[in-house]
Amino acid sequence: MVGELSNAGGLIRMRSPRLLRFALLVSAVALSGCASTRLIDSEVRSFRSGARELAAASYQFERLPSQQADAAAQTQRENWAAPVLQRVGLTLASQAPRYTLQLGVATEQVLRNDHIYTRRWNGFPLGPVFAAPPMLLPLEASLYRFQVQVLLRDAQSREVVYEASAQHTGPWSDQTNILPAVLLAAMRDFPQGAVGPSSVKVEISPRGMELRP
Repeated sequence: MVGELSNAGGLIRMRSPRLLRFALLVSAVALSGCASTRLIDSEVRSFRSGARELAAASYQFERLPSQQADAAAQTQRENWAAPVLQRVGLTLASQAPRYTLQLGVATEQVLRNDHIYTRRWNGFPLGPVFAAPPMLLPLEASLYRFQVQVLLRDAQSREVVYEASAQHTGPWSDQTNILPAVLLAAMRDFPQGAVGPSSVKVEISPRGMELRP
């Protein structure tokens, strides 16, 4: 389910340690300034099966054998997923649900190739100038990829009636905040589904999560 990501960044040429320190400072400030309000953009695909009309209704979570083997972790995922699903009209039920819902989640750290490219200069006033060998210093060590997949089945026929998936890659690693936003993006078009892939933005702020144009 999880593929490799290649993200080759450009090179910034720095001619002095002062500029190098300034670039690192700007990068740190940019990330810290986004800590309170963040825009999570996800690539989303969703499908509805056949011409059946879907409606907001009750559901129960369904677990794969691998998810049953790690029940504690899956329970945590279902705990943060339930309020998000409630927002699109799916209500968790303990008995006689209309649907069963299978929730899949994957996270990984993705190394990337952005570096600051520095060159040390040696020489004398009015004399020859010699360029010392360049140095490569890491600017940002990694990104984080989050993937969410939802399969909704009719509880009686066991037919898959709705499928949705979303993927986000960004600099933040806090799963408890990012994964619910990715799930909300995945379920944006429920119950109609979408014609093709789309990019969905969710804003995370102290007030909560909100879909954005």
